[in-house]
Amino acid sequence: MAPLIAPHVPNPLTDPVVSPAAAAVTAFHRQLPHYAATPLRSLPALAAEIGVGQLYLKDESDRFGLPSFKILGASWAVHCALARAIGLPQSVSLAKLADAVRAWNADTESIAKGEKKELRILGTTEGNWGRAVARMAQYVGQVPCRLYVPTFMLPATQEILRLEGAEVHVLQGKNYDDCVAYVQAEAEREGSILILDVGFDGYEDVPQWVVEGYETMLVETDEQVLEATGGHVASHVVVPVGVGSIAQAVTQHYKGKSPNLYKKISKVITGSTRTIGAGGATTTNAPTTSHAEALWDGKHGIKPEQQTVVMAVEADTAACLRASLAVGRRVTVATADTIMCGLNCGTLSKTAWPILQRGIDYSVAVSDRQAHAAVQHLLHGSSNPRNSINKMKTTRRTTNSDNLGGDSMADDAGCSGGVAAGPCGAATLAGLRQVCSDARDVMKLDGDSIVVLFCTEGPRPYEVPFV
Repeated sequence: MAPLIAPHVPNPLTDPVVSPAAAAVTAFHRQLPHYAATPLRSLPALAAEIGVGQLYLKDESDRFGLPSFKILGASWAVHCALARAIGLPQSVSLAKLADAVRAWNADTESIAKGEKKELRILGTTEGNWGRAVARMAQYVGQVPCRLYVPTFMLPATQEILRLEGAEVHVLQGKNYDDCVAYVQAEAEREGSILILDVGFDGYEDVPQWVVEGYETMLVETDEQVLEATGGHVASHVVVPVGVGSIAQAVTQHYKGKSPNLYKKISKVITGSTRTIGAGGATTTNAPTTSHAEALWDGKHGIKPEQQTVVMAVEADTAACLRASLAVGRRVTVATADTIMCGLNCGTLSKTAWPILQRGIDYSVAVSDRQAHAAVQHLLHGSSNPRNSINKMKTTRRTTNSDNLGGDSMADDAGCSGGVAAGPCGAATLAGLRQVCSDARDVMKLDGDSIVVLFCTEGPRPYEVPFV
């Protein structure tokens, strides 16, 4: 499908915004089973090919055992929503909240008398979001969870949602935006707790909690980049956009005025630092203070003229951010099927749009062909699979296999290839390639650039586009 407007939109309105506090969210995530920071992959071969100094990929293909970053936002949102519903503070521990939720729903007599409502979660999803919500519903007292899904969702994906404990209803002939409207009405009718990552009039708290939940990923990324580069921060980051929640989190984080970043830089540069190189090798760098001093103005954190550039990537069949930036207001666009399922959203979250309008530096849209090519480039470490340094062995968990998730197939941190990603995750590489082709000078992408791609999902089944 041909783009309606130019495939890229620079944003002249960028301005610093304030990031939310991350300490409480990170502490909460550490209570979840199997918490561990996801890896930051170094991609030196692709960096050289694209023409940037250093290229890193934040690999969210295995987060708490799920193939996507979305459990970070879903878990915090479910926690906060349930705590509020039964009158507990957000600071309540996961274990205490789960006990309280079980006790609440076990009081069937009061529920039958209408003295209180059974705690139930409703939502809609195109795959990974619903899986994360359903998983969290099980963690927090086995709360009943019902998901409404678009007609194009693969039966295999529906079954995976059911295996997470969710009740799944397919809305025939409906797209994602239709499902949002439907589940909103259902939640209001029956008094259930609506858990979505998209904001609209009268529904803003939960989407904001979702955004706060993603801060854990960004804190990890900061620390990993500082360690890998010997005290430098990312000059450019690339994030995918669906309804805009993860892009909102990334924009707030990198455009915010945060003294915490300086503290992290100071911690790294006070002694020798370990840098992750090709093949997982490490080198030791002497201490330096020049970069920290250049960034820090003693009051506000990173100087505005040196702030990280934030670039957004959408599917060209659902480029609602690009269209909104072009006209200066939030608009809805018609969507079409895409292998980038998580980006197949025609309307930005109401809570995300003001942040994205002020903070996104550049918006680009990519096709299914570009996304699929990027999946292959990441898997082989080059645009030419024959140049792969560390080709992956053939397994069932290939990109278009029958597996929605599973363990990451990537090599150890530092490899130049072998990262298994889904189309939404690989879209950031496709977007970076297009920006380098169309606007390298405008975005100041050169041999000194330190670029981070947010790869938001692991390999999953999809129909390979005609190439």
